[in-house]
Amino acid sequence: MIEQYFTDLAIAFEKHANPEIAAGYKAYMRNKSEFYGLPSPLRRDLLKSFIAKAGLPDKHQFEEMVHFAWEQPQREWQYIAMELVGKSVKNADQNLIDLSEWMITNKSWWDTVDYVAPNIAGALFNRYPEIRMQYIENWMKSGNLWLLRSCLIHQLRYNKTADRALLFNLCERLAPHPDFFIRKAIGWSLRQYSKAYPEAVTDFVNTHQISNLSRKEALKVINKA
Repeated sequence: MIEQYFTDLAIAFEKHANPEIAAGYKAYMRNKSEFYGLPSPLRRDLLKSFIAKAGLPDKHQFEEMVHFAWEQPQREWQYIAMELVGKSVKNADQNLIDLSEWMITNKSWWDTVDYVAPNIAGALFNRYPEIRMQYIENWMKSGNLWLLRSCLIHQLRYNKTADRALLFNLCERLAPHPDFFIRKAIGWSLRQYSKAYPEAVTDFVNTHQISNLSRKEALKVINKA
């Protein structure tokens, strides 16, 4: 059982819990989750030690593991589950994309979505390009804020291999969206692409109607240069 697999990690979380830090994290995350109060470097060290002892879960355990973690009130459990999946995504089959979609649309907030979209969903789309557009179009039609954001940021790790036509198309289609998280993601995705192709991003920004926030974020690297 996955609960037994996590026994030692649960003990470590309780041992290192810091109520004062937890209260700060909870406030920063708009009271959407409880926290143990583990700073990211400490949480990663605990995970590293745990993996050295317990090993990575089998891919057939991913769904059980993720659902168990998402049932826990402390946000650190969701971080741990998605990071464990992320460490194993190179060996995963394409069916994992459905689980990544579930992670994006449950207990949704930017902290989990911004990891899952590029590091799990994006990695799977890169490995199985034949399934990407089916999911992207379904996510675009869904109207779900976090799936829309995921469409925009799933290529963040692609660097020079990012699909320019798809990126620009998604940015153009979502440019009228009024939500901060979408406008920010448009700028973020363009800024990341500008590191490899600044002229293309400059041209896009100058020829399309995008929000001031998107424009500002998109041109950050270019303006510094």
